[in-house]
Amino acid sequence: MEGTEPAKNGAAPTVAPTPPRSANQLSGRLGIVVDGKTIAVLGFDGGGATQLPAEGETRANVFITSMDDFQRMARGELNLVVASLRGGLSLRGDVGFAVRALRALQAGMPVQGLGEPSAPAKTKETDHVGGK
Repeated sequence: MEGTEPAKNGAAPTVAPTPPRSANQLSGRLGIVVDGKTIAVLGFDGGGATQLPAEGETRANVFITSMDDFQRMARGELNLVVASLRGGLSLRGDVGFAVRALRALQAGMPVQGLGEPSAPAKTKETDHVGGK
């Protein structure tokens, strides 16, 4: 079997470690859902990301409870693990893909066609008055 080492002393064969996937190996669609509304779908193909129409299936979805947390995430100021533990962020679908995509975005991966994350065009500002 390829990728395994022979067993020694009757032990099970070990699998050679798989090299970590890099951002240029991301492929799929990631939905961004804020306060129950899909605000963006990002397509990853090779080394970049592109904003796509919000229709169709996604490989994974990121659910964020507030637009403020989304903006902080987009700026790289939101710790994804802490946000998840506090219930402000959750992932559905291919979680591994979603984590790799979010980390690539926070590391500065450019997104073609995505305007400024703080643009209020597709959000309900009145829903966030006075807190979450």
